[in-house]
Amino acid sequence: MKKIIFFVGSLFILNGCLQSTAMVGPSLTLAGGGNIYQSSFSYGASKIFEEETGMSTTDYIVSVLEEEEKDLEQENKLNKIKEKKFKEDFYVLVLSNLQKTQKKNKLISLIKSNVEETRKKLKSNFDSR
Repeated sequence: MKKIIFFVGSLFILNGCLQSTAMVGPSLTLAGGGNIYQSSFSYGASKIFEEETGMSTTDYIVSVLEEEEKDLEQENKLNKIKEKKFKEDFYVLVLSNLQKTQKKNKLISLIKSNVEETRKKLKSNFDSR
């Protein structure tokens, strides 16, 4: 009886020293669902995934999410650069159109003043006759 109590007591105390955490998920599946096939498949799939990728499913998901976050950050940086470039191009376009409009306005003013001068000269020539 002492041996059994010692064995059970040491099992509870030394439980954290064993690598039994890999069996926690499948054992919970077995206890919850009662399906040994599903538990076996879950455990086997996890082990195969770990052998293929070198990381557990949780580690893999975390790494994928981190990569997604980095990709989003890079995309945001590219969008900011494109937006800045667009604003610069838009500024240059507006400025060049403004300069063209100013030149046209100066030309129109010059033409109007020449027309007025010509009108005055014609009127004075007509009046003098």
